Amino acid sequence: MKNILFALAIIFSANINAKTITDDYGRVVEVPEHITKIYAASPPLAMSILAFNPDLVAGLNSSFNETQKKYAGSAYNKPIVGGFMGQGNTPNFEILASVKPDVIIMWARMRGYEKILAKFEKMGIPVLLVENESIYSIITQFELFAKLTGDTARADELIAYTKKSLSLIESLKEELSKQKEVRYYFAQGLDGLSSECEGSFHLEPFKYAGAKNALDCRMSSNYGMEKISMESVILSNPDVIVAMEKTFTDTLLQNPQWKNLRAVKEGKVFTVPSTPFNYISRPPSFMRLLGIIWLIDSFYPSLLEKSFEDEKKEFEALFFPQLKESK
Repeated sequence: MKNILFALAIIFSANINAKTITDDYGRVVEVPEHITKIYAASPPLAMSILAFNPDLVAGLNSSFNETQKKYAGSAYNKPIVGGFMGQGNTPNFEILASVKPDVIIMWARMRGYEKILAKFEKMGIPVLLVENESIYSIITQFELFAKLTGDTARADELIAYTKKSLSLIESLKEELSKQKEVRYYFAQGLDGLSSECEGSFHLEPFKYAGAKNALDCRMSSNYGMEKISMESVILSNPDVIVAMEKTFTDTLLQNPQWKNLRAVKEGKVFTVPSTPFNYISRPPSFMRLLGIIWLIDSFYPSLLEKSFEDEKKEFEALFFPQLKESK
């Protein structure tokens, strides 16, 4: 391991053609002038690179499945490096050394990031700390990729769509004022008894969809997936249930504890789409932009001028141009 670190340090320190980038935490970092490979230390950031340009992906946090293959494009067969994915996961440094990324990006709010940052820096690979506190951070990430690669045209079109999606609920404010506010329960896990509390960034799409969390709870960690008692769900009696697992929604009517909830009785139970990637979370990615539109369409039918299917086609054409190549 020490030999690998030493060898990489020589390789990267020998890079004469360099430029400086100021990251989101004010660190001035020297990076190569010509960047073709970026490694992201956590899935949300890796997804942002995928959206910007799959060719830039140096290594993966986890593998794609067969359904995701055409969406992943050239990133599909990249080596599995691992990364920060919660619950103590860390990258594989030997594999990272073998893929030789030009730069690493990582979120500074991940627990234990300081130790990993020190290891990355010993390898001689420049590291940029980026913000990932909200959906809006996607904009600054795309701006960063433009600075690193010079591809401002790609950044501009992705940023324009991002701003449009995030401002959608504001444009619908007058129409929404005539609607009853929707109270939701976000059901995670096979039993539906894991959820998110106020302050969790996993709930951001719901905020941009103009809905209110029916639960009154507090988050205990950034990872989320808080355990919720059935009694708390019954007392909250949400207007709608948004579930992450189809297995859970398929069994609701057979479960006496769930079937008497208002949302179940009225048929207002929605399963989050997950093709090619989850629209809401796990990981919380650029797919949330489409997730916001899906939520508005689910909560307030006929409120949007464009059909959801048309919106989905526009989204996929923009974020997955590699789909054309796979046909």
